[in-house]
Amino acid sequence: MSIDKAIKKQRASYRRSMIAMSFILVFLPLVWYLSEQINIFFFVYLSLIEIFILTAMIFKTKIQVLTYEIDRYKIKISIGFPKKDIKLLCEKVDIIHAEGSEKDMRVVLITKATTRSRFIRKVDANFLKRYPYAGYHYGRFKKNNPESNYFYTVISTGGYKKYKLLNELYKSCTSAFFTEEAILQIKEYRNRQ
Repeated sequence: MSIDKAIKKQRASYRRSMIAMSFILVFLPLVWYLSEQINIFFFVYLSLIEIFILTAMIFKTKIQVLTYEIDRYKIKISIGFPKKDIKLLCEKVDIIHAEGSEKDMRVVLITKATTRSRFIRKVDANFLKRYPYAGYHYGRFKKNNPESNYFYTVISTGGYKKYKLLNELYKSCTSAFFTEEAILQIKEYRNRQ
């Protein structure tokens, strides 16, 4: 199946689930009110169910949201709920790595420059343990530029939209090094388009 079709199905599935949960969110209090069973037990029980439904809606929105804008030399990526903005310069991105497959893929961006975004963290031992292959390439870059500080961010939300993002990064970040896994994911996207 093509990635674009998968993105459409993902979007349709998200809309259906949100409509169903919204319907339940409105329907349950209405039924409780019309049944005239005004009781504290029912009120507490209904409140808990409503809180669980709202939590599920927020979580579903959090894992689905991924928007990006690439303007010649700037990248602006918005992820999650509440919206988290990550702004990078294309020429400062050094390594792009993709890990996993399908909608569980994670895109790791390693850059020389930091921004005011709190979602871009300094490369540390925890990062090297969690992403050993990206850490290997980071070590190679660090040997060439020992005085440079490197920072990273991981994009794990958005499902199949990450394939499009990776392809756009490949077109825009011409000076960045793409790992073999990232190139394989880009090839898969282009073959399944």
